[in-house]
Amino acid sequence: MTWSSVKHACGRIDKALDILWSVGIIAGGVVLTLTVILQVFLRYVLKHPLFGLEELSRFFGVWIYFIGAIIGTRLDSHVQGDVAERIFKTFRSKAILKTVTSLLGVLLCILFTYHSGTYSLWLYETGEKTTGLWWPRITSVGSMFFGAVFMTMYSIVNTIKYIEQSITGRPFDRGGAS
Repeated sequence: MTWSSVKHACGRIDKALDILWSVGIIAGGVVLTLTVILQVFLRYVLKHPLFGLEELSRFFGVWIYFIGAIIGTRLDSHVQGDVAERIFKTFRSKAILKTVTSLLGVLLCILFTYHSGTYSLWLYETGEKTTGLWWPRITSVGSMFFGAVFMTMYSIVNTIKYIEQSITGRPFDRGGAS
């Protein structure tokens, strides 16, 4: 198996995950919007709120948040300060700077994965339930660990991209990935 075939296979997986993230965030956004509209209508128009609808909205909201964080990490489009990047003029020096900041991001993602995983495992073991619908809390809190795992993986991919750019001095070829 060559490096090119590995990159091609990863590109195919990346495209499939991209579709999954897009469908998840759109479907979750639609459900979240509809639950909020329904709750507002029931509470303020009919004066009879539906028990548990806010909890359902929060459930979808937290999953949408972490799927969005995954997408932002995948695209490397999160909020960044580029003041230091203006100091460096060459493509290679900018790539080295991005490599260093990306490595720091990977370390933070690993730390977040560890702590969210530890917390999720503890919640799973205790069997703690939500106060309204008595759902296992792991169903919503687990979104942190889920998001952290994929954010870490995409951060590693971005770091590899910047390392390659630092070495070669030219933009990274994602091997079919978008």
